[in-house]
Amino acid sequence: MGIICIETEWEHTVESSQSSLHTKALLEFFEKSYKCDVIYRRVATRQELRYYLKRFSLKPYKEKYSILYFSFHGNTHSIILEGEKNKEMTLDELADMANEANNCFSKRTVHFSSCRTFIGSEKYIEDFKSKTGALFVSGYTTTVDSVLSAIHDIAYFDQIFRHQVKTALTASAMERYYKGLGDKLGFKMF
Repeated sequence: MGIICIETEWEHTVESSQSSLHTKALLEFFEKSYKCDVIYRRVATRQELRYYLKRFSLKPYKEKYSILYFSFHGNTHSIILEGEKNKEMTLDELADMANEANNCFSKRTVHFSSCRTFIGSEKYIEDFKSKTGALFVSGYTTTVDSVLSAIHDIAYFDQIFRHQVKTALTASAMERYYKGLGDKLGFKMF
């Protein structure tokens, strides 16, 4: 089981948020702690994202990397691409892009470590999951603190690794051990 992380180019907004939000250190932790394979890429545009989704839909990546981890700014049912004039990319657009990229999300866990991406209609998120064929999708409904979301992401991936993508066991463990933090961040799993 491996993780592919696609992260935004934070340099465009790091001054306004006064923090460096890079997930690379988190990924190094997973790599060392769980002996899992990790791929880390940064994107700023739709074109760059499209390229990596196509690349990571190839058979060697699909077999080895079961988690897609998106680290972006977010908004209701969308992620923010920092290098674009129209920065918001809806989950519908992302689903279409992933499906055009040989069903890149199919049979994978897709996690959005971004503010407010899962706020709003749960049916919309369930439709995204169904449309993409993802095993399960997860994300946050609130404006998240980067340190708290990093802690939660560590806990979440720990449970995925422990339960080998058994959704019910992972969801149960997250509820049992991390409910307070999950509630604060508005964490949702589908």
